Amino acid sequence: MRFFPSQFIRFFFILCCLSWGVSNTSHAATNDPIETTASKTLNLSDASHSLSWKNFADRIKVKLDQNSFLIKEIFNTLNHSPSNISSNELNILLERCQNIQKSMKGTIAEVQSYNDIFDDYLKIYGTKAEANEDPAITTQRNELQKVSQSIKSALMRSRLYLLQSQQLNSLITSKLSHLQNATLSKKSTSPLSLLFWQNLISETPQNKTFIQNDGALSHWPILISGVIGTLLLLAIFSSLALNLSKKIVPYHDLTSSTENNIKERILHNIILINLNGFICCAIVSAIWAIWKSLPFNGTNDLVTSLLMSSFPICGFLIGAGQLFFGSKGLLNDFPQKERATLHKANWILAINLLLLNLLRGFQTQGVFGHTLLELLEIIFTLSVSLSAVMTFRSFEKQNDLFFFAPPALGISTFITCISVLAILIGYIPFAFICTSWILIALSGLLIIITVGTGWRVFLERIFYPEGSVASHLRPLGISTRRLTQLSVLLSGSGNIFLFFLFISIIQENGNVNFIDIGSRLHALFVGNSIYGIPFSLDTILICLLFGFIASYLIRHCREWIRTQFFPTTRLDIGAQTSILSIFTYCAWTLVFLSILTIAGLSVQNLTWVVSALSVGIGFGLQSIVQNFVSGIILIAERPVRVGDIVEIGGAKGDIKRISIRATDINLSDGSTLIVPNSQFITSSIKNDTQAGSMSSITLNFQIPIEADIEKATALFMEVAAQRPEILSKPTPYTTVSALSSTSITMGLTFNIASARNASNVQSLILFDLFRRFHTENISLTTV
Repeated sequence: MRFFPSQFIRFFFILCCLSWGVSNTSHAATNDPIETTASKTLNLSDASHSLSWKNFADRIKVKLDQNSFLIKEIFNTLNHSPSNISSNELNILLERCQNIQKSMKGTIAEVQSYNDIFDDYLKIYGTKAEANEDPAITTQRNELQKVSQSIKSALMRSRLYLLQSQQLNSLITSKLSHLQNATLSKKSTSPLSLLFWQNLISETPQNKTFIQNDGALSHWPILISGVIGTLLLLAIFSSLALNLSKKIVPYHDLTSSTENNIKERILHNIILINLNGFICCAIVSAIWAIWKSLPFNGTNDLVTSLLMSSFPICGFLIGAGQLFFGSKGLLNDFPQKERATLHKANWILAINLLLLNLLRGFQTQGVFGHTLLELLEIIFTLSVSLSAVMTFRSFEKQNDLFFFAPPALGISTFITCISVLAILIGYIPFAFICTSWILIALSGLLIIITVGTGWRVFLERIFYPEGSVASHLRPLGISTRRLTQLSVLLSGSGNIFLFFLFISIIQENGNVNFIDIGSRLHALFVGNSIYGIPFSLDTILICLLFGFIASYLIRHCREWIRTQFFPTTRLDIGAQTSILSIFTYCAWTLVFLSILTIAGLSVQNLTWVVSALSVGIGFGLQSIVQNFVSGIILIAERPVRVGDIVEIGGAKGDIKRISIRATDINLSDGSTLIVPNSQFITSSIKNDTQAGSMSSITLNFQIPIEADIEKATALFMEVAAQRPEILSKPTPYTTVSALSSTSITMGLTFNIASARNASNVQSLILFDLFRRFHTENISLTTV
């Protein structure tokens, strides 16, 4: 067995001391229960301690009582109004359940820390009094047991309320699904029947109350004037915004472009489209916010809030489409008929989305009577469906310009026929939902494609090698390849986010406004608990980002140790490789444990994983575990090191790398032999060198029996003295190992500085001996 060099021991001891010091500085509150409790928790003689359980318990009790009341309220709401509860009310209840779950998860984490602390205390004090125990110790144990029981009671209540909120969350989700199915299958009175119009007339007094004094739409003239004024101001400012956008990103006319620069012009125009869309989005939001804050504005908060959350998306569609459908847009290159059909299509799409959000708001808040709302839904469905059919039909004869027109016309015609048929037989909600979903999906797809393409082009413009950003980053040591990788990573991350954004847009009963889209996007990232393990998209992204940053830091720390620290030491290459390997494995172990902590995994969650691994080790992983343990032994004990020349299983070569599972050996023919580490522990290994130490070589020859043995000996020593590769100390020498009737067997033994040059030196010696003995007419053969 070979012990560590003293330098390695000192370096490893320094690392351990530094790690221990940092750990005690940053984690003293969790590693030492005595210090933790003394500094963080209670002082039994001072109940007014700010961080004592008594003060903390009062706040926990208030939070638990509040959540208990909310759970009972939600439960009573679901049980007492199961038939007429609306989807909006269910969504509100669902949001409350999610808030309760979030609150209880935080409470459980807080109470659990106290529970761990007091459990550590009780382990020190013991559960029962010992003989002749100090009464003060007994009193403190009793106090600790009372506090521990209170903590466990709070922890149990927190877990119970978390479970109840999760059950209510599942119940509400199920009710929402059933309500959606009931809405799609709901049959109303057909507009072809006289009863439909009679119901509409009978609801007239009720509908008038909504637009009269104290009604939900009592200030409808102000509301209508505000919407029209906002759209008119947007029309005015959108032209100014387009001029501003063109100054920031110049517009390129594609008609005057050649084949060489048309792609570059298209990329600039894509950035311009997105920039103008976001500027118009900000403009319309500011206009409506100013309008909403005016003193004479007495409109309903519901309607103004709906418009406030809907106008930004409408503004983006108008601004982004202005470069296509404006008076000086790309549409001017199209034929007159198609230009007239598509003129202001961005405005039409935006206004349809605005009307759709208002109709959905009227539905959820019960504004207007049932029949009037159905009539508005019929008008909206027919207008949108027929407009789509007429638009795509006008493109049918221009297949070279609008290759998508025939399939789009077929799909829109099919949807229109289904919608009209559903309206005629009384399935008005089904027709409205289908049409609105197609409108939302189309709008969302246009937004995602526009923003996604603009984001990718923006990154290409920012990080391309000849750009200004790249020229400023290159002096910092960031290569062009790194900039390209960063551009690809940011582009991919943006596309993933936009994909989830599109999913949140096209969800059932979804509204195209920022508030609803944001809440549904947040719900996608909140996640659920699967077999006690929290699973959420945001946690996955955080873990991936943490792993990426950790990989970058570990790689640069290794490089610093190798290039900056090791040159200041006397460590050989084997010790340096061992230190780097230990550092890398320890660092990645800490990263893995940190990722498990971020993901919310604990030892209890991993029990089934450990059980499965134990079974797997018993049957199929023996060799892997054996090689893993052998690798640790090789790195720690170092019977062989990087740079040694070894012979194993008839193969001889240089050890280039020792990993945790296998060792790489470079052979003389340039190939690499990968040897499992267990063979170095269980097999016999010939080690010709120890990281550059000298090596001894013996060559055996046969000379004729009649030759002069003294002269042959002198020739051997003469040739050995003339070779600079042969060391003079120890001195080369010759031996006689065998005699026969025809020949004498002699040996030449010499030392060289490194065994790596053995084959080359041996070849040179044989050539010199052959030439020298041939000159003296002495026959020489090797044995």
